[in-house]
Amino acid sequence: AKFLCLLALCCALAALATAFTPPALSFSSSAHLKSHRSPTVASNSRVGLGSLRMGGGNVPRVPYKAPGEQGYQFLDIWNRLYRERILYIGQDLDDEFANQMIAVLLFLNNEDATKGVQIYFNCPGGEVRAGLAVYDTMNNMGFDVTTLNLGIAASISAFLCGAGTPGQRMCLPNARFLLQTPKLEDMGMSQVMYGQASDVKIEAEEILRQREKVYKGLMKFTGRSYDQIRQDLTRDLYLTAPEAIEYGLIDKVLLPMQKDAKDLARMASNNMNDKNFGRI
Repeated sequence: AKFLCLLALCCALAALATAFTPPALSFSSSAHLKSHRSPTVASNSRVGLGSLRMGGGNVPRVPYKAPGEQGYQFLDIWNRLYRERILYIGQDLDDEFANQMIAVLLFLNNEDATKGVQIYFNCPGGEVRAGLAVYDTMNNMGFDVTTLNLGIAASISAFLCGAGTPGQRMCLPNARFLLQTPKLEDMGMSQVMYGQASDVKIEAEEILRQREKVYKGLMKFTGRSYDQIRQDLTRDLYLTAPEAIEYGLIDKVLLPMQKDAKDLARMASNNMNDKNFGRI
């Protein structure tokens, strides 16, 4: 009887501990997304920094008052930025996220084809086919596209950062760029290919064709020759903010405004009519 009572007590304590265990936070991975791949290409299982995704239950929500409405509604921060014509790329650029970006760009172009759009980057990379779809959409929009690298723009995101409207391609002082030759995983493929020789040959030719598109795009953005671009991308090419300007990938680095005594006095006063004060 004592043994049975002790066993029941242990089970009750175990159930109580399980009930009060906090749920673990998790991020969905791009490896879980469904995508069309050739049967000659093994599935991709990319993990690491690029597997973190924007979304989930931890996204901040902010109040927003739509035109003509009396009350406020709470939106997640990303949708709030969209309403200000700002797109934020803070995850691996995969097919799903690229489709969302394209849909937002099309909507903003239909809403006002003359007002510019800003795209902010803090992106560890992504798939080339997804990035080229966004690139083509950007080129067919009627408005200017301002690009700004906040931290890191790697691989196809660095390509898109350089694809902005000339004179409006920017970065912050500590931002970095990574230019590299598209690899198999950047094509949505595994590093292992299998199948008949003719099928592998077709896939290899497609990879080389995609690389040519990236090289020619960088030629257009930077003004450098094809041979120089190809030579530079034989290894990973990291660029600091000043080096990115020298390379021709961006146009300017944003620095905080230097405020003198007159500016500080105006800030402390009640006259806030100067709407441009304090902006970079």
